[in-house]
Amino acid sequence: MSMIEFDESELSAKQERAIELALQGMKDGEIAKRVRVSRKTINSWRNQDEDFRVELAKRRRTLHERHQNELSGLVSEAIGVMREAMREHDMLTRLRAAQAVLRTAGLQVVMKKEKPLSKDEILFEILGEITQNVREKKGISELKQLP
Repeated sequence: MSMIEFDESELSAKQERAIELALQGMKDGEIAKRVRVSRKTINSWRNQDEDFRVELAKRRRTLHERHQNELSGLVSEAIGVMREAMREHDMLTRLRAAQAVLRTAGLQVVMKKEKPLSKDEILFEILGEITQNVREKKGISELKQLP
């Protein structure tokens, strides 16, 4: 019998593959099928194998950091898209973009949890605001109702 040194902290090829699949969001049953071990083995690795648990946690942190960096890189682009949307000629598009910006920035004071306004309702509100501005500029206190 020959003496082979075995580093107990190294994971087997099956454990490595199980970690990769877990990081892809697969459930234990599917991981077990793909790695060709029992679901109980996967559960044992997750709950009792310290090396497996440490390596899985380490790789999750690394993946999370990579995703955070990618998202951070997209923020400027997203702001540019919102800026363009707010300059659109279509008032509905502009209003939705403005609401999204305020919501994202945490500055929108009142966000109704009801269904969103329809295009007609939004246009009616805008028309009301325009009418009020015209009244104020012209010094008109009342407008006659149209038939």
